[in-house]
Order: sequence, then C-alpha cells, then structure tokens
Amino acid sequence: MSTLIYMSCATSPKPTLDPVSESIVYPDLTTKSFCRGKGYVLSEGEMQGRLNFTFTTSRDTAYIQFKDLIGRKALFLILKNEDIDAWDMRNNRRYDQASILISLPFFEMISPKELRTFLWGGIPSSFSDPNVIKSQSERISGGIQFRSGQTEYGPLVEHVSFNLDAENQKIELVMMNREFDVQYPHLIREIPATVIPIKVNS
Repeated sequence: MSTLIYMSCATSPKPTLDPVSESIVYPDLTTKSFCRGKGYVLSEGEMQGRLNFTFTTSRDTAYIQFKDLIGRKALFLILKNEDIDAWDMRNNRRYDQASILISLPFFEMISPKELRTFLWGGIPSSFSDPNVIKSQSERISGGIQFRSGQTEYGPLVEHVSFNLDAENQKIELVMMNREFDVQYPHLIREIPATVIPIKVNS
C-alpha cells in the first residue's frame, strides 16, 4: 500500500508588528533579474553527510556548485525549466536524466523550475494547490516541508526538507544568504563535452 505524500509550509510565527514596521516597503523582487547565494545540504538516512553549495540563477536557468567540507568540488547542476544537467566533478562523470533521478531522488518531488523558485526565496504556487498535492500523492512516497524567515527583502524561504520514505532518506536544503541583481560569473558555464556520461544501466 502506497504512502500518501504530504506537502506543508511551516513558517516562523508571525511577529506582532508596530505601526513603524508595518509601513516598511520591501524591494519588488519580481523586478530583479538575478539572484546568487550560499547554503548547505544535509543528508540523513542511507546516505549521510553535508555539502556546501554556491548558486547563481536567472529567471530561466540556475547553476549550483556543491563542495564537500574540505572544499573539494563534488557536484555541479544546471537547472532549466524541465531539464537537469549534473556533473560529478570528483569523478568527472555526467549524469543523464534517469541517472539524476536515482542519484538525486528529491527531483521526483519537484521540478527544476520549482527548485529555482526556492533559490529565489519563493514557494511554488503548485505547493498551495490541493489538486496538485493529491495527484502527487498517487505517485510519490514522501513529502516536502519548508520554512520562511524575515529578511531585508521580506519573508523568504530559508529551509526546505525532503522526506523520501521509500529511500529512508531525509535531505535538508538550508539557505545562508542571498543577494539580488548580482551573479557569480564563474558558475555560469556548460558541462564540458569531454565529460563521460553515466547511463542508468551502465
């Protein structure tokens, strides 16, 4: 019997605002073209560990580079609307789409475009749509939770938790900082054509 997916938004308690704070006008992030930032990923379960990451994203493409705790480059992702490109930098291997879902199973729960929305600090509209959540529950065993925090740009997502019941795995994505209308130019790159692709059945 399949386990139903749950998707919930756990936000920090809303503080009581005085008239001065209520009058604060936050920047309009919809006018921003770029966002960059840093954070880390924690894995619990069959795979355990921590990877730090740096990202830069436009409205249509995100580049994320992961490093281990001693600074070695581990993984590089390119996220477009529906496509994911992944480069295992340590072993110099490139994942195809099916291999990515095996190695990074949380992409069963969210699309690359939705993960980009998290990087920007937003919550994808589909996560507040009961019909979408219901349809997801028919094919996924697990769930997603996210928390927002108050920033100088208003409330932004700062923590996303992926609970993968079938893999007995929990993956947490924690944002440490964001900057808007700036990029990390060194991250904007394509995966070299010489990198050997990894096939699911190889």
